[in-house]
Amino acid sequence: MERREFLRVLGAGGLGIFSSPWNGGTGALFNEQTKNPRKNWAWVHPNAKMSDDEWKRAFDRASLAGIEALHLLCHSGAKAYYESSYSAVESKETERLLPLAKERGLEVHGWICALICNTEAIEKSHPDWFVVSREGISTLEKQPYIPSYKWLCPSRPEVYEYLEKIALELAAYDGLKGIHLDYIRYPDVILPEALQPKYNLVQDKEYPPFDFCYCPACRKNFKDEEGIDPLQLKDPPSHQAWVNYRYKTITDVVNRLAESVHKKKKTISAAVFATPSLARRYVRQDWTRWKLDTVHPMIYHYYYNRKLEWLEPATREGVLALPADVPLYSGLFISQIKPEELPNAVRWSLKGGAKGITLFAMSTMTDDHWTALRQALKE
Repeated sequence: MERREFLRVLGAGGLGIFSSPWNGGTGALFNEQTKNPRKNWAWVHPNAKMSDDEWKRAFDRASLAGIEALHLLCHSGAKAYYESSYSAVESKETERLLPLAKERGLEVHGWICALICNTEAIEKSHPDWFVVSREGISTLEKQPYIPSYKWLCPSRPEVYEYLEKIALELAAYDGLKGIHLDYIRYPDVILPEALQPKYNLVQDKEYPPFDFCYCPACRKNFKDEEGIDPLQLKDPPSHQAWVNYRYKTITDVVNRLAESVHKKKKTISAAVFATPSLARRYVRQDWTRWKLDTVHPMIYHYYYNRKLEWLEPATREGVLALPADVPLYSGLFISQIKPEELPNAVRWSLKGGAKGITLFAMSTMTDDHWTALRQALKE
């Protein structure tokens, strides 16, 4: 598997019972704007090599097949400039593609790769922002799995301010309906089962090189709360207060961003790992507590050594854990779904309680996929 594909899969890229101050449910803003949460989505990567006419045809095809909303990658975390939040290339593509999609009746949300960061300006100016493993090594110095795996620490106020700046700059675009968070998690402490052999790993427990974060800020915060340095714990992975601390740091960032984005009258959503239990175990995502308007779990069966029908129980686990007013859209990994399998993938997702599906990614859809999807969404 290529490095680029690996990153996208694990992030994108890859559910709550608590009420929100937003009129009693975490999805209140979403429900104020639409009475019918049934919708179908696609993740879209900009491609500067494609002409406007090519994009128009691509958006037309998606719309005709039943796709109604897009997560458009606006901030990749790879080429962003610290001063402007995202690179001139990404900004230019956002401005170019927004009207083309809207002309075809497609709703567009700004997709942000949040805590993964390969930005040279930040690496040079803020090396202390990066997460540190239980071995005491920053991802800026040594990356787990692949060279691009450099991650920011959610405990640091400066990191939150950086993310909020990006989100609010995007929220200022009139054409964007909302903000979509990706890579809003810790690095994988455990990889999905099918990926471990590709990296000659057996991750039967949490091992120090993949266990984050033990930076000075996290250690101090936890010691202030619990009276002990997490590095002094006999078995950190089994210490529930330390486990909860990591869950809470991500949850706090998401919920603060949600509050800021909602004030701009925009929705907020996230790409999350496949199920609540897997998300907590693999990447410290306790996404059941996030105050989101929509949730898009990446139910990529192939990477968990599951059959396609796993979509139904995996979707149901998320739906049952969410407040009733927060729609879930099952993320489908198209590269591992044959066109003739796509109708069943849609059916299993809907049977599990999803309000629709989210395609990863629009660029991987073949002619046969579009034909199959169009038929499936008519049923």
